Amino acid sequence: MTGPVPGTGTGGDRPPVSVVVPVRDRRALLVGLLDALAVQSFAGAELIVVDDGSTDGSARAAEGRPGVRVLRTPGVGAVAARRIGVQAARAPVLAFTDSDCVPEPAWLAAGMEAIAAGADLVQGATYPIRAVRPRERSVAVGREDGLYATCNLFCRREAFERAGGFDEDAGRRLGFRPGRVLGGTGFGEDTLLGWAVRRAGRAVFEPRAVVRHHVFPPSPADTARRAYAVGAFPALVREVPELRRTLLVDGVFLGSRSRLPLYAAALLALGRRVRLAGAVATGWALWRAAAVLAAEPSNRRRLAVVPLELASELATAASLVAGSARARSVVL
Repeated sequence: MTGPVPGTGTGGDRPPVSVVVPVRDRRALLVGLLDALAVQSFAGAELIVVDDGSTDGSARAAEGRPGVRVLRTPGVGAVAARRIGVQAARAPVLAFTDSDCVPEPAWLAAGMEAIAAGADLVQGATYPIRAVRPRERSVAVGREDGLYATCNLFCRREAFERAGGFDEDAGRRLGFRPGRVLGGTGFGEDTLLGWAVRRAGRAVFEPRAVVRHHVFPPSPADTARRAYAVGAFPALVREVPELRRTLLVDGVFLGSRSRLPLYAAALLALGRRVRLAGAVATGWALWRAAAVLAAEPSNRRRLAVVPLELASELATAASLVAGSARARSVVL
């Protein structure tokens, strides 16, 4: 498919789809994204790169490329940068991906075919660009999860606007505590948008619209910040209860049941069964350590990754319990 979306009334030099990408200090990764977008099988898209206060020349890497418009901000955060990109977009369909992603050549075509078939919102499949080792960070979405992450999302502009667009205040309202480094990254605004569009229209998951996500190495500081920030999930689930079906395991657990022994140990300790609580916690730690050791081929990395895994799971469990209490919505 190379023409405008049926029924949108496009004409003249108006592009059929605008791809919006915020970036900050990811020049090398952005080049990979731009190269991937340059070989898409779908023709005529405009790409809007919003350089959000980069100091590494990210904007210069995008300038001068065919079909690419570069906007600059002093550093307003990813959510506000996307909103600026949307305001500048000229197409009746908005597509979102990120600077740490590499869309496959049929990405735009598959997403636009789903839109042409009547979808108002399209979530694509996202996979790590390579195998992910313990405590490395990436994104994997092989089915509908209901989060509607902006690394791989299409939306009719009219549906986007009816839903109110991205809510810049969503993170604060949901209790997202990002700290200085994660400030401006946002939380939940894409999910809230997605469900607003879905409830009023039609949303689909398109497995052929594939994006490959960069794999980031383990970072103790980044792991700690993200474990702390995950405490906003209970409030998000309170506002979007459908996530208990699409995202949570057994309607309660975020990611997996792996933290269940930790919660059991905490309850035992509260009941003054301290020795049994210690035994359960020790068994959990040995189990998680064994899982990491089995998955990590490097002996050198094992020494760093095992304690990082245990600390991260402990911090995540504590954040989720605290967030559940604040939101009065249980997510563990």
